[in-house]
Amino acid sequence: MLSNHYDVIVIGAGPGGSVAARNLARFGHKVLLIEKRERIGYPVRCGEASTNLEDLQTYGPVDEDCIESIINGLFIYGPDGVNIEVPKPNTGIMLNRLKFDPCLAKLAENDGAELVTLARATYVSDVENGVRKMRIACGQGAGERIEEVTAKMVIAADGVESLVGRMVGLKCGQLPGSTCTGVDIEVQGLLTKPDYLTFWQGHDFINDGYIWSFPKQKSNVTNFGAGFLVPKAGQPNILDVTMEWLNKLYPGAKINHVVGGLVPVSSTLKSYTLDRFALVGDAAHHTNPLTGGGIAAAMRAGRFCAQTVHEGLTTGSGDAGNLTAKYLKTYEKRCYNYFGKTHDFEFKFRRFLLALNKQEQVGLYKVLQGFALSGYKKSAFLKTPMQTAKYLYKFWKFK
Repeated sequence: MLSNHYDVIVIGAGPGGSVAARNLARFGHKVLLIEKRERIGYPVRCGEASTNLEDLQTYGPVDEDCIESIINGLFIYGPDGVNIEVPKPNTGIMLNRLKFDPCLAKLAENDGAELVTLARATYVSDVENGVRKMRIACGQGAGERIEEVTAKMVIAADGVESLVGRMVGLKCGQLPGSTCTGVDIEVQGLLTKPDYLTFWQGHDFINDGYIWSFPKQKSNVTNFGAGFLVPKAGQPNILDVTMEWLNKLYPGAKINHVVGGLVPVSSTLKSYTLDRFALVGDAAHHTNPLTGGGIAAAMRAGRFCAQTVHEGLTTGSGDAGNLTAKYLKTYEKRCYNYFGKTHDFEFKFRRFLLALNKQEQVGLYKVLQGFALSGYKKSAFLKTPMQTAKYLYKFWKFK
């Protein structure tokens, strides 16, 4: 049985939700973390690449068993054979989300959060007397029961669908023009360089998205996948396209399993807080609009949200604290200053890149290729001043 009242209820035990719950519990608040699935982290619905290990360890002691590969660079197959190699030691890691997500949730539980699986929010009220009322369906089938609880703050980290966000009236749904469909196929063996992330992008491959190959060395498998903007009626679906590219690039590859889902590429929502309510992670569109990656941003947002909520609970007047929508803008600002500005830039760059015809895209890739070959020295742009100036001007004028 759940308690009648909590300081904070966090919905969704993914990376963002677990980090938020853990930090709030460590601040001494009474926290409930609920997850609708019985098994946290399953099914895995992403490529599993994330931030570097040093940054990851700031979220807690992460078991080495969760780390599949250390990533030391990127290789991008571009249009017309213009390829870009970006060697960068320790630029990121490959995770095993089936182990990593439960690890983060366990850290939250160990630090005092109450963790309940097979529990989903079915109702969230407006604010009444400093709290929100919730109905939570616990269990499944004939044993399901509905429990009613209250909380001073509700945090929804319930993923790209964000049913709870829509339930309370936030405009957090996915629009076709800024949402990708993606499919990830686990393939036996390492298809590409084992410590690199490999991409195929541009008019010769998939222009409004990309193809990827992410190696998981410990498990000796590769996450091979593709994503592009939600197709219009009658256009090929992402599963068929991904399978076609896998067979074309790596004929005979042995498939273990296939997963798919939606990825927001809209940049962060303009507003994702209400009185005593906030979205975190994919629910707030905290994904990178260029790559679709969202693990690191979700964890960072979870930490910022916890910090802001804690400050509101402890500095506001009265037992319920100050958690108005106006106050919670502090959380939005923290996210925007840390990764939101970058996401806005990448959102514009993504649309700019996709709008170029093949000839223009090849020219841009050549400029970027020279920059990478120089070791990322800005002086490299002086070797192609006219081309660089042309693309900078086009990008500046692009709306």
